[in-house]
Amino acid sequence: MRKVMWLAAAALALGAASSAGAGGGVIASASGGYGTTGTAAGSFFDVHPFAWNVQLHEDGSVHGRFSYTQVRDGVALWARGSLTCAVIAGNQVWAGGIIEASSRESLVGLDMWFQAQDNGEGATDPPDMTSTLGAGGPGTGQQYCDDHPVVRFPFLVDRGNLQVRSG
Repeated sequence: MRKVMWLAAAALALGAASSAGAGGGVIASASGGYGTTGTAAGSFFDVHPFAWNVQLHEDGSVHGRFSYTQVRDGVALWARGSLTCAVIAGNQVWAGGIIEASSRESLVGLDMWFQAQDNGEGATDPPDMTSTLGAGGPGTGQQYCDDHPVVRFPFLVDRGNLQVRSG
C-alpha cells in the first residue's frame, strides 16, 4: 500500500514548486478539480470546488493538499489542509489527512478522508466518481488509507475532472 499526501489542484503550480526537491521521482499521482451534487441523509448538497493533488515519490514520500467546499441545504462549509496518507491503485485513490482550516471551528485538527475514481476521458466513458469528506478523531484518516474500503456513498462528478496516474 502506498501512502500519499495531497496538494490542492487550485494551487497546482505551488505544489509543483514545493515538491521539486522531494526525494526521488514521482511514481504515481492523482489530482482533481470538480464538483458534484446529490442527496444524503435527507438533505441536498452541492460540492464545488473540491480541489486536490497528490504525488507519490520513489522514496515513499508524498506531497499534496486539499480544498473542499460544500453547500448543504443552503449552508456553506469549507475545509482545507494537508493529506498525510493515500493509496493509489489502478484508477482509484483513497486519501486521509488533517483539516488545518475550516469554516466550522470544531473540524480544525480532525482527521479527514475521501476517495475518488477516474473513469476515463472519452465521450462514452462513465463519469468519474467521488465521495464527500469524512471527518473523525486521531488516526481515522490513516485507518481509512490502510483499509482503502469500497466507497459507501459514491457520487458522480458532474462538473470538472479528476485524473489518477498510477505507476
